[in-house]
Amino acid sequence: MRKYSLSLTLLLCCFGSIAQIKRLPVSSRIDKVTVFMEGAQVSRSSKLSLPAGKSDLVFSEISPQIERQSIQVHADGALTVLAVSQEHNFLKEQEVAQNIRDLETEKEATQDKIQLAKNNLNVFKQEETLLARNQEIKGINTGLKTADLKEAADFQRQRLTEIYGKLFEIEKSIKKYENDLNKIIRQLAALHQQKDVSTGEIIVTVSCKEAVNTRVILSYLVRKAGWYPGYDIRVKDVASPLVLQQKANVYQNSGEDWKEVRLSLSTGNPNRNGVNPKLEPWYLRYLSPGVSFAPQNKGYNQSMASGNVLAGHITDANGKPVSYATVQIKGSGTGTNADANGFYKIEGSPNSVVSINAVGYSPTEFQASAGFANIVLQPGSEALSEVVVTGNSLAGRDDEPSVAKSLKGKVAGLVSLPVQTTTSYQPTTTTYEIELPYTVLNDGKNYSVDINEYEIKAAYEYYAVPKLVPEAFLTAKIVDWQELNLVDGEVNLFFEGTYLGNSYLNISGADDTLQISLGRDPGVVVKRVLQKTYSQKRFLGGNKTDTRVYDIIVRNNKREPISIKVEDQFPISTSKEVDVTKLNYENGVLDEPTQKISWQLSVAPGREAKINFGFSVKYPKDRALKLD
Repeated sequence: MRKYSLSLTLLLCCFGSIAQIKRLPVSSRIDKVTVFMEGAQVSRSSKLSLPAGKSDLVFSEISPQIERQSIQVHADGALTVLAVSQEHNFLKEQEVAQNIRDLETEKEATQDKIQLAKNNLNVFKQEETLLARNQEIKGINTGLKTADLKEAADFQRQRLTEIYGKLFEIEKSIKKYENDLNKIIRQLAALHQQKDVSTGEIIVTVSCKEAVNTRVILSYLVRKAGWYPGYDIRVKDVASPLVLQQKANVYQNSGEDWKEVRLSLSTGNPNRNGVNPKLEPWYLRYLSPGVSFAPQNKGYNQSMASGNVLAGHITDANGKPVSYATVQIKGSGTGTNADANGFYKIEGSPNSVVSINAVGYSPTEFQASAGFANIVLQPGSEALSEVVVTGNSLAGRDDEPSVAKSLKGKVAGLVSLPVQTTTSYQPTTTTYEIELPYTVLNDGKNYSVDINEYEIKAAYEYYAVPKLVPEAFLTAKIVDWQELNLVDGEVNLFFEGTYLGNSYLNISGADDTLQISLGRDPGVVVKRVLQKTYSQKRFLGGNKTDTRVYDIIVRNNKREPISIKVEDQFPISTSKEVDVTKLNYENGVLDEPTQKISWQLSVAPGREAKINFGFSVKYPKDRALKLD
């Protein structure tokens, strides 16, 4: 009997202990959000007055997209955090379901109103037709009296006026009902797309020896959020500094709104594996038949495209590779540039939409799929319509432009314009503390956040390869750009007050000099003319000799002087029977391995400069060579 009495006493004590835990709903607000490239850390706070004993603090209206292991709780005062748990609240889903039912009822009622109005419209139109058919009025055996004619005309006029007024009102009401119906349909579609409309609750169990006033800070990591960098580059003219505005595109669909919060943007990614790789032994084995090999010296083949890696080859309509085209995953911050042979490799899922842009070609978009993609670009017609941003190393080159040499070792005229952002650096990440509060709603849309703005004295230079394209391309060169602490991102570019297009800033591929191409400038005319007087064919024995002499003419139609780099090339013999002789390339710099020639020219406004160069090729007369 004593044993049962003891068990009952313990059971009552347990119930008493449970009953003493108070469940306290907590009203909290989001103070700060640190947004990573993927995911975000949300920090909430609340001031509370807690009684002595144990309490369950219930934080409601929390994102359901929480990483459970990331929840942290900090509290001031003499209290102890005993436990933290997470629950889902599906009452919001019930509210959405009720909203759907209400909208369906409203949709049916609106459809009934439209149908009723259309019925009334048909009635009045039939009456209008009836009056039109009875316009001929005749008397029986006698002529129609004037009074009768006037009475009939008055009646018809009065009735038609009433009918047209009714038709106008009914058609106006039908239009309003149809607009209302379209709004209801769109709202229903939005509600049906919400797969998970539940909210989360975080329950924090605390213990206090006595009543205490405290401030509780709750932080957690959410999914379905992130940011990617973006830039606006503005160039007034080639005599003015370049203005670079660094921005962030912040998005989130985490299940909670961030209203007037302090934002921090981090280049880190908590979802990436931080474990260092290990090099395994490399065992050589014979290859099996059927293995496809990559083209020599290119290092690319169809095996590049696997998993989350997309790869392909970009060519023009004639099958020639398109060098350094911009490749982007649409709607994300992921992008790269193709190499000199038109090959690219980029991280992205097989269902991604890939956008291809290249100077001189029309933009192309396509749905990616597993495997190696071959993309053919069509020629574009708009000048200054495409923007390509690449990195270009000039260090250690004999043909380094003097304008770039003069800017080395310093940031050329860098001025930080007033944007309220504090930038801090860690060994592996950069964090931008945004001073002004921002609102980012739970709608998946991109919200633009200003980070920094710089005014940079760039070196503007034109570039032309008249053998390929008889036009000049304007470029802006920035040295020591590393001090700006930029990251890869999309670029909107403006030149002389005109929006030029969208491209990608590939910082990871840049070196000493960051080169930004502003596209074609019709104000600079470039021609490559064959001098027929000096170009000829001669036959001697079993050989023939072809001589080619060209004039390259650069005319500056702008109001300010320009610096332009012009490139051409000598052919390279691949046979002992073919002999190439360089005739002239005055003031040009020759790169022996590639046989490329470059000229650095300065052209005054309204003036032109001329370059003369030529070569001869001797080869067997029974063979043919393409020398144009």
